Amino acid sequence: MLDINKALKLIQENKKVALVGMSAKTDRPSNRVGRFLMDKGFEVIPVNPGLQEIDGLKCRKSLADLKSEEIDWIDIFLRPDRLEALLPEILRLSPKLVWCQIGVVNESFNQQLNAAKIPYIADLCPKMEWPND
Repeated sequence: MLDINKALKLIQENKKVALVGMSAKTDRPSNRVGRFLMDKGFEVIPVNPGLQEIDGLKCRKSLADLKSEEIDWIDIFLRPDRLEALLPEILRLSPKLVWCQIGVVNESFNQQLNAAKIPYIADLCPKMEWPND
C-alpha cells in the first residue's frame, strides 16, 4: 500500500479521476467525495452503470468505457467482493493509483495490484485525508 502522503501528492499532481460507484444521491459519501474533488479542480468521470449523468457529468457504464489517457487514477466506492472483477480493466488502464475508499478492502485484489506494480490505497478517503488549506 502506498504511503498516504505520497498518494495525496500523486493525486494533487494528477487531476483526472474515474470515480467508480459514484451516486447521484447527494447524501451518499461517493457523491460528496466526487463534489469535493471537483471543488479541488479534479476532472471527475463518474462510473455507474445505472445512471446517464451525475451532477451534470456524463456517466460511464464501466471502466471498459474509458481510455487510459482519460484518467490518471481510480477512486472506488464498491463492495470489496466486487473489486476483483475490475482487475482486467484496471490492468488495461494502468492508472497511477487505485484508491479504495473506507471499508473497501480486499487483500487478494491488493496483492494483484502489487504484482502489476499499480500503487493503491485502501480503507481511506481522500476527502478526509486532504490537508487543511
